[in-house]
Amino acid sequence: MKNNLIYHLVANASHILIFQPWREGYLSTGQFVIIAFIYAFIYHPIVDYYRLRALGKIKEEDFKKMWKWGTLYRFKYYNQLMFGK
Repeated sequence: MKNNLIYHLVANASHILIFQPWREGYLSTGQFVIIAFIYAFIYHPIVDYYRLRALGKIKEEDFKKMWKWGTLYRFKYYNQLMFGK
């Protein structure tokens, strides 16, 4: 995922899949909250890990750090994730 546009599409397109059914009334608020937590604490860290691996910023062993520190570990690499620098 070296391409910046592809990263942002993969990471953020799922917002549509979360918000649209909730807005239309297909999901209850409880279901929405559960899905939002899954997105924030499982899906997005995995996508960020693969982005950082493709950019060569982290090693394969750093995957455990992504889970150990939750989403806070990703903020160390915020510029690389958002802008690919």
